[in-house]
Amino acid sequence: MPKSIAVAGKGGTGKTTIAALLITQLVLQNKGPVLAIDADPDSNLGDLLGVEPEQSIGDLREEVLDAMKKLPAGMTKASYVEAGLHQIIEEADGFDLITMGRGEGSGCYCALNNMIRKFSDDLTPSYKWVVMDNEAGLEHLSRRTTRNIDALLVVVSDNPLSLRSAQKIQAITEDLDARIRRKYIVTNMIPDAKMETFKRRLEPFRIPHLIDIPYDSGLEEVIFQGEPLKNLNGSPIMKTIQTIIETVGGEDANS
Repeated sequence: MPKSIAVAGKGGTGKTTIAALLITQLVLQNKGPVLAIDADPDSNLGDLLGVEPEQSIGDLREEVLDAMKKLPAGMTKASYVEAGLHQIIEEADGFDLITMGRGEGSGCYCALNNMIRKFSDDLTPSYKWVVMDNEAGLEHLSRRTTRNIDALLVVVSDNPLSLRSAQKIQAITEDLDARIRRKYIVTNMIPDAKMETFKRRLEPFRIPHLIDIPYDSGLEEVIFQGEPLKNLNGSPIMKTIQTIIETVGGEDANS
């Protein structure tokens, strides 16, 4: 089975950027194929990876509900969903991207979610790594529309609201421990002058602090210029990202 990382945190903490950097580093280190899952309703992961998804699983859910009474002759709902899910996968160099998209509407989604779950479970063994960008509420993990994960990275910044969001994530995940093997806090761009105070604020958490990702002007410039993240190969920030990969993957991280 592949190694899997889920990234979560309050919007604005840099979690999507961290998820994109993890995917990029795995590809640069020839650790693919990688499955990238954008499970945040904002759906910005593809933008950072240079991939524009044409359709999301949320779109497919609504499409299936609309088409249930007029499916082509001989086609079951399950086969229709599977065909649609294969079309949703965006293929790129070293990784594939699936975008979860908007949340569920007012229809009944239980059967559809079971089909999506089965598709996910059948699909993921084809990959060596899975990286998922989540919303703070971890909807797709709690609803089990995605697979279990090896490590959850909870990203916090120096915004006090990000700590409050991390506390909520901690509470949510305590009911999901069977699905999450390990949890870590990753601090992002904490100014040196605030680091000691910030570490004291992390002490009440029951999630260990893994690493701090420092500000990197090269990353800011690459994103501003719209350049591919692979241009950061060998940079200090990618070495920090590699530390996360090695912590999660252990010996398998280098295979």
